[in-house]
Amino acid sequence: MKKAKNILTVAVFALILVGFGLWHMILPDADVSISERRDLAQAPALTAKTLFNREFSDKLETYLVDQFPLRESFRSLNASFRFSFLRQLDSNGYWTRDGVIYKTEKTTDEAQIKYAARLYNSLISSELSDCNVYFTVIPDKSYYADDTVHPRLDYTRLIEIMKANVQGAEYIDILDTLSIDKYYRTDTHWRQQDLFDTVERLASAMGVDEYLTPASDYTPHELSPFYGVYLRQAAMPVEPETLTYLTGSYTDNALVSGPEYKSSGVYATEKFDGMDGYDVFLSGTQAIIEIECPDARTDRHLYLFRDSFGSSLAPLLTGAYAKITVIDLRYVTSAYLPTIVDFAPGSDVLFANSTLVLNTAMIMR
Repeated sequence: MKKAKNILTVAVFALILVGFGLWHMILPDADVSISERRDLAQAPALTAKTLFNREFSDKLETYLVDQFPLRESFRSLNASFRFSFLRQLDSNGYWTRDGVIYKTEKTTDEAQIKYAARLYNSLISSELSDCNVYFTVIPDKSYYADDTVHPRLDYTRLIEIMKANVQGAEYIDILDTLSIDKYYRTDTHWRQQDLFDTVERLASAMGVDEYLTPASDYTPHELSPFYGVYLRQAAMPVEPETLTYLTGSYTDNALVSGPEYKSSGVYATEKFDGMDGYDVFLSGTQAIIEIECPDARTDRHLYLFRDSFGSSLAPLLTGAYAKITVIDLRYVTSAYLPTIVDFAPGSDVLFANSTLVLNTAMIMR
């Protein structure tokens, strides 16, 4: 009886191995992992050189792991096991509370934050001294989480450092205009349709609030299912959601251009099914984008220094500014800016970076 049981166990195990092997051979190889936002390894070429220096075996191992059948399902099962059964505080750096996915934050890095302030100051003194300069700090959604267990940034200290060190710019506090429900459950970003209080606060400080497009004049458009980057990277069993973008007469008539910009307007809906669905807004990461608003209610020019949060913010300002120059210092060095951007005296300037970027500010240049 015991021998028969052992034989059956070996037979089932062998059947599983052979079955997955055949399945792997039949399935076409995927080029990218949308969930992990990276290219997947492809089958390596076997040559005498790669065989004898172990290059082939190393690449083959990576290839087999990347192209394993049901890989995403196993990732999700592993995350659920770690978080729910083992009761770990997080799974691969992510955790959930009330259906919202959060990313475990690093400790507050004061050196990085001071670097951001120095970078702002350098631009203000060299290029923006004749402009009206403002800055704000966009909080991560964990700021609003009802949680005392997981590590989080010291937001009070971060803002204190920025306010004490940024010179020649007015700070605009937007913390009380946001809440956890104004962020996507599965993503790091805020919801454009919930930004009107925030936009009003920013525009009021810059003196253009009377020219904003009222919320009632926008038409919402929904795209689903939206798999936020946290949902994809964490592989947790959380339902996808719906992404909403807003259009109105000013966004519809805006003319958008840039060295790498390929879309026809402020929204690139064709990117919704790509690596990051949030790239719908201003086509995702771009170094410099020019938004011309021929129907704007003023002739003013705004220079918006931003990260990805600013992609959904800028379209809501198109009624108040005839031109918006959107700049991401993660992708263009500040020293190079004067050669490609003409900073007009009397213009408005807004530095709007998230705490996630400010706490790793040396990615800006």
